[in-house]
Amino acid sequence: MKIRPHPFQLLICITNKKAVLLLCLFFASFTVFSNDYFEELYQQLNANIDVENFEANFRLIEEWEKDSQFKLLDCYAKGRIYHKIGLSHYLAYQEKKAVYYFKEKVLPLWEGCKTVPTTEKANTVYNLGICYQYLGNNEEAKVYLDEALDIFEKDPQYPAYQLALKYHGIALFYEENSDYFRSQLYLSSAIDLFEKENAVLEQFDALNDAVTLQMDFKDYDQASDYADKAFALAQTHSGEIPFQDLAPVYLNAATIYYEQEKFEASRERAEKALQIMDKEGTPQFHAIGLEILAFLHMEKGQFKAAEELMHRVLYKRKQFYKEDGGLSLMALTHENFAELYLRKGDLYKANEQLKKGFAIAMPGASLDKYETPIIKNFSTIDERALIRLLELKTRIFEKRFEQSGDFIYMQRSLNVQHKIDSVINRGLLSFQFEQSKLDFLNTRFEHYGKGLQNALQLYDITNDQFYLEEAFKFSTKTKASILQQELNRVNALRSTVSNDVLVREQELRQRMNEQQDLLLEASDELRDSLSQTFIKSQNALEAFQVEIEKNEPQYFQERYKFLKAPVVKVLQEELPEDMAMVEFFVAQDTVHAFWIGGEAFLNTAAHLDDQLKGSIARFTEQCRNPELTISTKDSQYIYDKLLKEGVNQLKSVERLCIIPDGVLHTVSFEALNDGQDYLIRRFAFSYAYAPALISKDPEDSYEPSYDYLGFGTTYSDQLNPLLRSKKRFFGKETLSKLTLAGKEVEQAAQIFKGKTFQDQKATLENFYTHAEEARIIHLSLHGLVDVDDPNRSCVIFDDSHQNFLLSPTGLYKMRITADLVLLSACHSASGRIYKGEGVQGMSKAFLLAGAQNVLSSLWNASEASSMEMTQNLLKNIDKGLPFDNALRESKLKYLQQAPPSQQHPYYWANFILLGQVDQALKSESFPVPLLMLVSVVVILIVVFFSRKFLKGFSLSPPGTALLPENKKSSLK
Repeated sequence: MKIRPHPFQLLICITNKKAVLLLCLFFASFTVFSNDYFEELYQQLNANIDVENFEANFRLIEEWEKDSQFKLLDCYAKGRIYHKIGLSHYLAYQEKKAVYYFKEKVLPLWEGCKTVPTTEKANTVYNLGICYQYLGNNEEAKVYLDEALDIFEKDPQYPAYQLALKYHGIALFYEENSDYFRSQLYLSSAIDLFEKENAVLEQFDALNDAVTLQMDFKDYDQASDYADKAFALAQTHSGEIPFQDLAPVYLNAATIYYEQEKFEASRERAEKALQIMDKEGTPQFHAIGLEILAFLHMEKGQFKAAEELMHRVLYKRKQFYKEDGGLSLMALTHENFAELYLRKGDLYKANEQLKKGFAIAMPGASLDKYETPIIKNFSTIDERALIRLLELKTRIFEKRFEQSGDFIYMQRSLNVQHKIDSVINRGLLSFQFEQSKLDFLNTRFEHYGKGLQNALQLYDITNDQFYLEEAFKFSTKTKASILQQELNRVNALRSTVSNDVLVREQELRQRMNEQQDLLLEASDELRDSLSQTFIKSQNALEAFQVEIEKNEPQYFQERYKFLKAPVVKVLQEELPEDMAMVEFFVAQDTVHAFWIGGEAFLNTAAHLDDQLKGSIARFTEQCRNPELTISTKDSQYIYDKLLKEGVNQLKSVERLCIIPDGVLHTVSFEALNDGQDYLIRRFAFSYAYAPALISKDPEDSYEPSYDYLGFGTTYSDQLNPLLRSKKRFFGKETLSKLTLAGKEVEQAAQIFKGKTFQDQKATLENFYTHAEEARIIHLSLHGLVDVDDPNRSCVIFDDSHQNFLLSPTGLYKMRITADLVLLSACHSASGRIYKGEGVQGMSKAFLLAGAQNVLSSLWNASEASSMEMTQNLLKNIDKGLPFDNALRESKLKYLQQAPPSQQHPYYWANFILLGQVDQALKSESFPVPLLMLVSVVVILIVVFFSRKFLKGFSLSPPGTALLPENKKSSLK
């Protein structure tokens, strides 16, 4: 259920036109003119605005422009007159004309006008951004809003209270555009400034908007925390916050409880809100309260009572719609009516309500023969609302299938799921930055699960493999799509633009990354100012990227190449004959697995019940703690549920490439037990983020300076205090010294005759200087993982230098072409898990920087066992084994030689290989075993032919005598 389409908007200038009017009048009063003529004109304009007689102002400006005295007004006075005309058009819902006056009349006049205050010019720029927002041109809106905000922030005389209002407004703008990352930053700054200015009511409103922001994230626990802060503020300042202003917070609390299925608590909060609100003054909030109660009646099957309440909602919304737009609210009303009739079983009425919702959500859009919007080149007032309407349409088709048994309705449902995918893709491409994309996609992941289930249901009905491949497409489209887009962007940038453009982009990105690193380590006192500096650097990079797209058509074309899901047949051809790929998709209550190997393509599924969840949780914990005994029961249960059926159906498979999902990212599959032994005895394992990434096109051929480059250090005694000062960990956590790190890289370097940097030479600077020139990069260093903020994850170089933390942002500026990066660091394969996208941490950052394969660690293991396995791994690679087989052999050798007390998976199952399949180290020399084999074959051929043919023929060069028969035996 979606009870509200966007955050509550209380006195926020960017979304409330009356508040914009008050704000603009505030700016208009900065300067008092002595010019009586100007004052007379200005007062007339304000008087007409006060009574909303905007047409009168439009007539007046036509007359005044013909007046010679008007033409003599100075640049500032004339600009202020035009500003009021632009404001009048804006308040009259004529945004295009408002843009004309702000952009073509006011700003050119004020461009070289020395008397205009800087902040008043910024106010016009700000209003211009607002107009573009309402026109649906969000790219232009961002440019002008950010430009205005930059001016306000630089003016030390600009009131902090007004700046907080701006932050609040822009936060709502970014939320409505699904950019939750920036919305959160601005909203946090607004809340802090309101608190410092003792602006209790505004702080209260901002806290309530923080509630709705977290609800959009579907983080109901965090939303509940913000609601508690708002209630606490109201309690301590009861005289300053009108009692009825608590109504929106109660409504949000009611929504949170509904989503958490705490229906009685939800009813209590909704009824409390209805009791205290002004029903006439706030019809939009009253409608929401009634709507919540309607849904609570639906949960009990009380459809008549729910329908009566929804009609009251519609009546209220029509009032609000007539008074102040409210298109999204009207679309929401029809959406919720459709939900009511669908639950009731009246599919005709449900469909009629959906048609009304589509008409509002996509103005002017055509419907296809199934009364579903045609998505091609669509425009919508609210992408989230459109997705919800389309999702309801799929449920109507599914209900018709249940009633009729005709699977054509399931086909139509699947078609609508593809349309939802198109809407999501379009929304995804509107973002420039990875974090914003992650947040956007994370809240829409569930739609792909429903599409997958539709396709599998059709496969069960028809036994047509086409639908199995459709299900696989829905699964694989969620796998690392953002990583693929980022790789596509980086490659397109490097291959299409001039070096000057590339350097400028890298400079802006480096500046943004530096600001982000400073923000991560900032004290609470500096966080606000650094947040704004970071946002400005991010905005500067985004503006430059938009400029590149406009000026570099080839880059635009290459960057936005449609990322198609890989074709099953192509994957079958690309995979080695002895390898199978298994891609997991974790839905709400099911783990789906798609198996591809040889000519086989099949699907298996396991119910994700409490038993399976419990086994995974216990097994993961046991692997990470050598003091815990591995439960064979849990381990085998996981194998039986997730792997056994697929393994049994595939023949001649010796290697498995795992593409995990959700909680499965924490599982070391080679440590599972098949009832006989660890799976590492049967298979070589590798892992990948997505099927499309297991066989990337290779980079242009290059000749690296080093076959091997190793970094290792023991660290100083000040490491832990330094990390605390940089806020990298808290509490009692500590990192011990790595006594074997230098020995580990030194021995490895001898295998490949490589180069090492040890102790004080193991610096971040040396890494930046040399890492792009190596085939194998080996970091025998500590690492830290921050599951809440992936950008805080890092690899720790020698701490005797000021800069010693390598974060994901630090890698984005590099172009690493290594065949293999070994991260002996702790937890380097861990990080925050995003649905579909996978673990966001250091491993992914190295792949994004260009590394072909990354060996990383799921948990902190023994330094001695890690050293032994990495040495054997590198020796196996030097022999020419593919990386996954090389890793398997090193683990088997460890198990063969280790005492029983150290055969626990903790010591060996932590290392996993991420990247491409069937990868052996690039080398001009033949692997030793192959060279020996070729030599033996050549000798045998020579012997065979010499015995059969040499007797009658001279194969000697002219003038050379043949050896006598009796001397043949002496030939070597």
